[in-house]
Amino acid sequence: MAGVLLLAIAGCLFGQGAAQATTKPHILLIVADDLGWSDVSWNNPYVLTPNLHTLATAGVIFNQTYGQPTCSPSRAALLTGKFPFRLGMQRVMDNKTPHGLPLDEELLPQKLKKLGYATHMIGKWHLGSCKWEYTPTERGFDSFYGYHHGAQDYYTHKSARGLDFWDGKTSVSDQNGVYSTESFATRAESIISQHDSNTPLFLYMPFQSVHTPHQVPSSYLQPFSTLQDDNRSSILGMATALDDAIKRVTDALKGKGLWDNTLTVFMSDNGGQYSDGQSNWPLRGAKATLWEGGNRVPAFVHGNMLERTGYTYNGMMHGVDILPTLVSVAGGTEDPGLDGKNMWQSISTGADSPRTEFVYTIDSEADSYAIRVGDYKLIIGGKTGKGGWYAPAEMQQMGILTETVDETGPFLFNIREDPLEKSNLYGVAEYASIQRAMRHRLNELKAFEVPFPTDLANDPAADPSNYGDVWMPGWC
Repeated sequence: MAGVLLLAIAGCLFGQGAAQATTKPHILLIVADDLGWSDVSWNNPYVLTPNLHTLATAGVIFNQTYGQPTCSPSRAALLTGKFPFRLGMQRVMDNKTPHGLPLDEELLPQKLKKLGYATHMIGKWHLGSCKWEYTPTERGFDSFYGYHHGAQDYYTHKSARGLDFWDGKTSVSDQNGVYSTESFATRAESIISQHDSNTPLFLYMPFQSVHTPHQVPSSYLQPFSTLQDDNRSSILGMATALDDAIKRVTDALKGKGLWDNTLTVFMSDNGGQYSDGQSNWPLRGAKATLWEGGNRVPAFVHGNMLERTGYTYNGMMHGVDILPTLVSVAGGTEDPGLDGKNMWQSISTGADSPRTEFVYTIDSEADSYAIRVGDYKLIIGGKTGKGGWYAPAEMQQMGILTETVDETGPFLFNIREDPLEKSNLYGVAEYASIQRAMRHRLNELKAFEVPFPTDLANDPAADPSNYGDVWMPGWC
């Protein structure tokens, strides 16, 4: 059960369907929240995600795809095609901090609109909303249905007593008591049913699931009733609810006759947090760390336009590659100013990846650095706690135990030979030249860092009590 180690970026699906009025592919980009490596059925057969499993195995599963350690940086990378350290977006956005994704960045929906796409977003933004200019409908989306901040109640849609649910720029109050995963699927069905088939569709769905709090309709808990960990049972139920919602979306595309010409990309924003019940086993570490478990994500791509399907792609890939890849598929040209690489030819045919390196993080304010160059990974400073190999409850009940270790960095790993990060090569004489080369490359990249603005204090003007208990943009 535990032996399947496929690193997918919970997020690359390509659909199959009927002939289309537009020759450009429709694009469905789905991002799960905090979905760990072992929270999908193709990496862990105890997980019940049959619809995603069917899409993944009929498409291309990504075995070495990476996000960022936390959600705001991952979303920034995805929508800009740039590493967050270049944007001052290395950390999570706070509800009351006057900060957002830089307005001079042209985002993925803006690029696709120029190529003739209708662009819609449903779900979690988390890239700044202190001013309306930061919000989705000002950044290239024709419509937005979801929430601006990082986490909230799945039923009341409130965070710290403030409502955060939006239809464009209108606060939504009629969804109280409706599970967000189901509400988002319903909105997607509506958008698809009303869509003009002559226009290519871009639908971006960053779901709330499976981020805490642990909330899911009770019917989803029954299959996991034998687990002796309530948090794990909830996470597994939430993953199945997410799977059902995605099936509703793909069924709607089929019903509209769009599926044959739909490219679906599914990914997680980052690894799971083991203390919340998610699992990255057998990878090391958790969300918000620089270990593989916090950054290497389950992912796949599915669609009729793929030349080769039904295989696992082992090439290196990062979230920044999604933008140039989708723009290329949509008929656009490459932007040399991006960090992202056009991966289409590689993932479509199984050819070697054009990516040879990437940045986990460069955050000088936190003294946190990690890069990958070729087979090697260097970690200096940062959060190297939570560095164990945390078996989920279902595996612990089978006798597979969590391993912990007390280590201090720096760290150097050969990820190709040691993906579980068990052998630290830093300071080992025979790797001295590699260590020097890695540190040299890190110093070169540091020159391009835009520091995260740590001097910004929480502003009382943001408090929802000022706006009828609604988290209202427009205060900065």
